[in-house]
Amino acid sequence: MGEQNNIKKDSTFDFCDKEFKSFKEDVLCSQDDLHKSMQDNSVGFIIFYVVAIIFVAALFQLSTKDFSKKGKKNK
Repeated sequence: MGEQNNIKKDSTFDFCDKEFKSFKEDVLCSQDDLHKSMQDNSVGFIIFYVVAIIFVAALFQLSTKDFSKKGKKNK
C-alpha cells in the first residue's frame, strides 16, 4: 500500500498537481488525462471512428434518394 503513494501521476502541466485549480486549468488537466488514456488504449477511439464513418455514409445515402418518385409510383 505504501508503493501506491510513491507513484506520481505524470502530467503534462505542473498545475495539475495542485489541489485547487481554476476552471481553465481543470479543463486542461481533464483534456490531458483523456488524451493520455486514448493513447494508451485506442480501441474506443477506433470504434467511435468506424461508427462515425458509417453514420455519415448512411446520411449520404439518404440524401441521394429521391423520395418524390415513391409517391407518384402508387398513383
